[in-house]
Amino acid sequence: MVTEKQTSDELSLEGSGVLQFREYLEAAKRRKWAIILPVLGIFIATLVAAYRLPNLYRAETVILVDPQQVPSSYVNSTVVGSISDRLSTIQEQVLSPSRLQKLVETTSLYAQAREHSSKEEIIKRMQNSISVDLANTGGSRVGAFRIAYTSPKADEAARMANALASMFIEENLRAREAQSEGTAEFLDSELQGTKEELEKKEKEVQEIKTRNVMDLPDSKQYHLEVLGNLRAQLQASQDRVNRAQQEKLYTQSLMMAAHPTVNLDSGSQGTGASPRQSEIQKLETRLAELQARYGPDHPDVRRTRKDLADLKKKDAADESKARPQPQVSAETLTADARKNPVLESQLSKLSQEIEDQTKLQAQLQQQIDFHASKLEQIPVFEQRIAGLMRDYDTLRAHYTSLLDKKLSAQMANALESHQKAERFVILDSALPPSKPFSPNRQLICLAGLFGGFLGGIGLAVLLEMSDETVRSETEATRITGKPVLAGIPQLISAQEKRRKQLHAAGAVLGTMLGSAALGLMIAKITSVFS
Repeated sequence: MVTEKQTSDELSLEGSGVLQFREYLEAAKRRKWAIILPVLGIFIATLVAAYRLPNLYRAETVILVDPQQVPSSYVNSTVVGSISDRLSTIQEQVLSPSRLQKLVETTSLYAQAREHSSKEEIIKRMQNSISVDLANTGGSRVGAFRIAYTSPKADEAARMANALASMFIEENLRAREAQSEGTAEFLDSELQGTKEELEKKEKEVQEIKTRNVMDLPDSKQYHLEVLGNLRAQLQASQDRVNRAQQEKLYTQSLMMAAHPTVNLDSGSQGTGASPRQSEIQKLETRLAELQARYGPDHPDVRRTRKDLADLKKKDAADESKARPQPQVSAETLTADARKNPVLESQLSKLSQEIEDQTKLQAQLQQQIDFHASKLEQIPVFEQRIAGLMRDYDTLRAHYTSLLDKKLSAQMANALESHQKAERFVILDSALPPSKPFSPNRQLICLAGLFGGFLGGIGLAVLLEMSDETVRSETEATRITGKPVLAGIPQLISAQEKRRKQLHAAGAVLGTMLGSAALGLMIAKITSVFS
């Protein structure tokens, strides 16, 4: 019999939402098969699947990044970029579908899987079986990396890992040589084009210099020297003309001072010298000296010339008064009086010399004007050719720079060809592993046991929540809100008990068989698609 005090205490506990631990145990006891069967089924299924899964072996090889053996201060490599970037590029090239498809066909990989899988699926599975990991060298520079391959066969895993390592090494060498040769070819083509432009520009400059050889800035000194010589020759010629003119005037004065002679053939008599003849000779001599010293336009020269002309007029007037009726003319008498073969020969030579020197002065002046004009044109031509020479010098400097770079690229290419540059070297070859890499059967079994336990608890909770049966006085009190006087326990006969045991045994056996079959099926599916 339940007392009122007990009923009020239970109601107060229920009202506060507190569920006794005893009820959890009773619920677990009632739903024990709902917990046991999932635990048993999932555990057996994972156990069978774990031990039926094929062993996967993982073999890996370590590749060392061997640095350049020749100091970079002697030969600079033309291969740019970091090791990690280049390794990423090589990985994409090696693991490309075309390369892997060729490798699958040559090594007969996935022979069974190729019967029911497409090429894309095979390549995808192979890519998932390959891993490339950078080794931790403790710095920013990559010193080594690992290539691993996972396969159901240990020897196949080692063989494929070594084959992939060889592909990485070959691809790295090929990529470096291709980049080095490409750089050399590019520089060679650029050098050839620049050389053609340089030769064209050089030919243009040479043609301009050849056509205007006298206008070049280098010819300035030549023009100056020639001008100096020509002006010296001109001055010497002018001096000779002046001396010749003085001698000519002096000779003429001598002829004027000579004694008169009578031309017997004409029948005329000689007359004496004019009283003013000596003064005329003096003025003529003085006029010649002044002209030689000052030139024809000097005031003294003009005054002397005027005095000489006036004196000659007076002398002519006096002679005409003294002899009003001469038998011969004055011109004939003067000409006859002045005839002197020696003096006339000397005057002829002086006149010829003056004429020759005058012609020579004209030629010298023409040459002086020519060289002076060339000196005036030199700055203009220098400005004209400056832009052309600037372009030529720029092209030549660019050509020299390209030539140096080409030689460096050729040395770098030779370095790559002799494998003295940075390269990949197998440090540790892949060996067939003695133990499988996966699956981890113990971990799979523990995960199955834990998953079965969670599944059983979840199933028990679901069944308990969906069952509305009243099983105890507490539940009845909670539902009705009134105390229960007495409870009648469930009575089970021996036959019913035996029947439940048989049902439980059948359920356990069925669960085990079904779980084992499920595990086998999961293992088969996994082995096919792995």
